[in-house]
Amino acid sequence: MKAEERTISNILTEQICYEIPPYQRPYSWEKENVQQLLDDVWESYAANDSEYFIGSLITIERDRDRRYDVVDGQQRLTTLNLILARMRDRITDDAVKADLGKRILPRNVYTGEAETPRLLLRRKDQSFFWKHVLEAQPVPAQDRDDLEAPRRHLVENGEVVDAFCQSKSQQDLKLFANFMLSRVYVVFVTTYSWQSAYRLFNVLNARGIPLSNADLIKNTLFGMLGAQTNRSDELEERWLELEEELGLERLDSFFGHHRTSVAAAKARGSLHEEIEPLIRAHPGGPFPFLDTVVASAENYIRIVEGDFTEAAAMRALLSLRRVEYDEWIPPLLAFLNQPVSGLPEAEFVELLEKITMQNWVRRLGRTARLTAYYQLISAIKAGKLAEDVRQVFRNNAQNTEFMELLGRELYGKAFDAAVLLRLEEASQDESVTKSYNGRLTIEHVLPQALKDDYWKTRFTEDEHGLWLHRLGNLALLCGHKNYKAQYYDFDRKKKIYSDRNKKVSFDLTKEVCDQPEWTVQAIKTRHERLLKLAEQTWTIA
Repeated sequence: MKAEERTISNILTEQICYEIPPYQRPYSWEKENVQQLLDDVWESYAANDSEYFIGSLITIERDRDRRYDVVDGQQRLTTLNLILARMRDRITDDAVKADLGKRILPRNVYTGEAETPRLLLRRKDQSFFWKHVLEAQPVPAQDRDDLEAPRRHLVENGEVVDAFCQSKSQQDLKLFANFMLSRVYVVFVTTYSWQSAYRLFNVLNARGIPLSNADLIKNTLFGMLGAQTNRSDELEERWLELEEELGLERLDSFFGHHRTSVAAAKARGSLHEEIEPLIRAHPGGPFPFLDTVVASAENYIRIVEGDFTEAAAMRALLSLRRVEYDEWIPPLLAFLNQPVSGLPEAEFVELLEKITMQNWVRRLGRTARLTAYYQLISAIKAGKLAEDVRQVFRNNAQNTEFMELLGRELYGKAFDAAVLLRLEEASQDESVTKSYNGRLTIEHVLPQALKDDYWKTRFTEDEHGLWLHRLGNLALLCGHKNYKAQYYDFDRKKKIYSDRNKKVSFDLTKEVCDQPEWTVQAIKTRHERLLKLAEQTWTIA
């Protein structure tokens, strides 16, 4: 290993090319990072400092003094290329433009054709980097919203540099460019083997350099190549396939759910540490593991995007999404990855919704909730029969307790809106699947205070206290809380409900509006009917 101080001019020189290896994360610097770097270097330039350090650049030397893999420092190195490219485009002096150009994208002096860039990003982003940064071709406005995060960062960070350049005179830009090349330093560290770089990569992470779990899992996969290091390009392609399937922002979440769907147990260490034995469990190395993971990722996307054809499955999935925790995802993922013969997909999703809603309403602690899910996963992984899996649901169900709790006060509980929305769906034909977006509120038909004579003559204080927050007295409305109608008599309330219900139609609210009077008996009848509907929806036979 060798370490030395080098200027930017020395590291971005014609004979050197840097490559971001496949085990590295993609470009992730935000606008704030770039602005801070520019401000700091400008402050040093304005103070006429003799030198300014911007950190280390740790590399593996692939071709002596010519080609290096970047182990650490790719964010700064990519940003430096971006800054120099934008300054090249803004400076009008031809000699300066040419010098800056050869630092990032040299050209054959005889043909004018571009040669190999000084920096090669990950294969997935290199063509975009070359086209829109090094060659300065604008990104069409209609394409910007669809850019993945690394490319979006390149575009947005380029705009930060543009704004910086526009605020400076041509003379200042040329002097600032000279300062960056001649007085800005990095500590240039060179290693000479992949194994040495791998160890150093892990040491850097242990020192606190923030890496996502997905980054570390990817690094572990490359670390397990062993004698198959010649297949690193193939491994990169497989990993990019996974990134393409999931999107970078979902990788960590997916790996967490996938691990649980396989292990059926609580994690005892960090996620990347928990994934490592799953990789080792595949005798063919990291490739069979990635085969399994890519297939699992496809099913995970089905869950996230609601890609289920049967209406019953879609209704159950929408209901599951309203639950305040997502611990139900691993057992569903386990089932999709390894279907149980004789147990239809829609039936499993419905049973999963039932046990999840029961445990939510029963307010079970996390350990108790997870026990049921782990039992399901274990039964699936063991290849149990369909009836055995159904029995796991039955063993964990508490139908009587669940129904008793639903019959008590519902308003103000974490699950109140979820229960009402699901009963709204259950009251409709199975071919109808609705989704509700925006703000919803829960309305007390019998108001929270008996101010109007209409209510005083129909309800005693005890009856008011008994029925106020129960299922039979609650209705859904779209929009903000309906303070306007809260104490009115029933006829005026119905008029307001009907007007609001025209925007987003709730059948159970319409039924309230169809009632001629709102009495104890009306609430009781509706309450019993909704409880019966809840029993049909959520109890497990």
